[in-house]
Amino acid sequence: MPDPHDGRYCLEHQAPALLEIDPEARFWVRFGDHVPDAWYRANPGHAQQNYTGEGRPFTSPQLSLASEKGLADVCAAIRHLLGWIEAQPWADRVFLYTFGMSGEGLTCTNVGGMIFDVSPAMQTAFRAYVRGKYADEAALRAAWEDDEITFDTVRVPHDPELVAARAGVEHFIAGNQLRRFRDYFDLQRDLFLRWYRAIIRAVNASTRTRPVPFGIDMCKQHMLGWQHNLFFAGMGPGADFLDMFRASGSIDVGELLDEPGLDLLWTPADYTARTVGYGWEAEGMHESMLIRGKTCIVENDSRTFSPTGGEDRCVGAFQTIEEVRAGLLRNAAWCLSRAGMDEWGSGGGAYFDDAAIQAEGLAPCVKLLDRAPCLPHVETEHAIAMIVDDSSPQWEDGTSGYQNLACIWQRVNGLAHCGIPYRIYLLSDLEKAAMPDYRAYYFPNLFMVDDARLDLLRRKVFRDGRLSIFGPATGITDGETLSAEWAGKVLGVRMELFRGHSQHHVILQGPHPIAQALPASLTYGDPLPYGPLLAPAKGAVDPVTEKVGMGVVNWAFNRPGLFVKDHGTHKIAWTAALPMPANLLRELARWGGCHVWCEEDDVIQASDSIVSLHSVKSGPRTIKFATPRTVTDLLSGEKLGEGLTEITVEVTAPETKVYYTGA
Repeated sequence: MPDPHDGRYCLEHQAPALLEIDPEARFWVRFGDHVPDAWYRANPGHAQQNYTGEGRPFTSPQLSLASEKGLADVCAAIRHLLGWIEAQPWADRVFLYTFGMSGEGLTCTNVGGMIFDVSPAMQTAFRAYVRGKYADEAALRAAWEDDEITFDTVRVPHDPELVAARAGVEHFIAGNQLRRFRDYFDLQRDLFLRWYRAIIRAVNASTRTRPVPFGIDMCKQHMLGWQHNLFFAGMGPGADFLDMFRASGSIDVGELLDEPGLDLLWTPADYTARTVGYGWEAEGMHESMLIRGKTCIVENDSRTFSPTGGEDRCVGAFQTIEEVRAGLLRNAAWCLSRAGMDEWGSGGGAYFDDAAIQAEGLAPCVKLLDRAPCLPHVETEHAIAMIVDDSSPQWEDGTSGYQNLACIWQRVNGLAHCGIPYRIYLLSDLEKAAMPDYRAYYFPNLFMVDDARLDLLRRKVFRDGRLSIFGPATGITDGETLSAEWAGKVLGVRMELFRGHSQHHVILQGPHPIAQALPASLTYGDPLPYGPLLAPAKGAVDPVTEKVGMGVVNWAFNRPGLFVKDHGTHKIAWTAALPMPANLLRELARWGGCHVWCEEDDVIQASDSIVSLHSVKSGPRTIKFATPRTVTDLLSGEKLGEGLTEITVEVTAPETKVYYTGA
């Protein structure tokens, strides 16, 4: 919490001053876990500490998730702060409370590129966790494969120890491999859930008399593989950068999103690729919140050429007024087509100080968003749902390389440009009654499959002729053993496991209509080596009706690298390499029965009531509708016609067009 003696934080004076400026003002109150230095001096051993004892980039002092005293004092400070606010004469002006931790849902240790918190508080918690998990020291020694370890000598690992241990395993792990390190990560998940539940419950206890919506900046699960320091500072090991989500405990968070009193996630937009021409996406799990009757607010802190913003050279900053207009309208169209919300103020209002930016960029968005309550969201089934298994990092070696390709870059370069809208859900969301049906699904990281998960797929996905696209390591483990058994059960094709690791590439070839619809010799993949490898057994894939491409992996691998299979009840596609290009995704989805909205690689954001096209290439475009529609241009107000199955429009790049296609 802010130091009460720090003059920058003074709600007592801020609120009356704002009301004097604007008597109708409403307040959103943000607070966090910024602990005063005096508290740390009085309570040594409760702050996170990496094994070097040195500070790291992007970090500030932060409580260890294991610090019970720290958590209790933060909750007490929250109750005190909110109790004071709710007793003020302007309390009814507060419409939202949000909590933001220093690492934005991850620990500062991990955001800084370090893996383990070795603070005294964590050492105590880890020893207690290990004692509680293992029946005796014999069981501990067997699990850790260490004949000398005792309960008294257990300590939190150091980063170089995990790096050295990784050299003896493949990327996908089984059984007790790396068990000492995995025990620490499992403890972190327990502590992560405990911490955030306590925060949510403290806020709710303080607002029972006057319920106020509450949100947290956290649970950015589709950002698995985020190589934070490489992106923001050009530093770090790249593909071997730690998996920040696993190390911070932010995995398998569905039950936390269910927590009563958590009303919304409040996160930035993904920083990876914000410039015009790309899609726009919340870091938080937006659709996962919607099906819980909750929501997500996205910081629309788009950088611009505005000199007061100070970040006009940042990647993605809009350089011209045309880019500002196209980019901000793209962001607004995300809100309309995905039933989301954004806000311009908290991330940096200086990006929009320029008068032209306000007139040409913000004003059109205000016009759209003001109409949003009259444009009810109607979901479409003609979209690709990316289903993220956010428990999957526990079956990896602790690095981020594979997930970076499969989750982040597959979305940024492929899903966002395939001419079909996409959605993002957790695997655990499939169990929710409110989970919508889609014509196509993409499973980037379904490493673990067992009877329960196979049953879930059969009940919710493998039906009505729907398509499922599976990544290279689908079903590679049952949670203990690496094999091809479960991959074969999921795909309905005999599969084999190849030990070792390799780069992964695919070249399209052969007579299949998917391959024939795409440019000759289309290749895709990435040089990142990972393994073990899965592949269809020899002769398991029909070379004419099922094979779409060959894998180019290593000398011993001469098998199809992309195949499809129509099971009658459902269709599947499996790829040995990621990320897949946008045009391939488009043809796979078309083969699977999903409507293609646009044949170009533009950004299509759409529902059954809103369609937008964002493009950086001038010329004519045709947007097609799955059923006849009455179409209205939301920017000009012009009604284009009734019963339309397509429209052809002229794009002057960069440009975003937005249409209403509801009743």
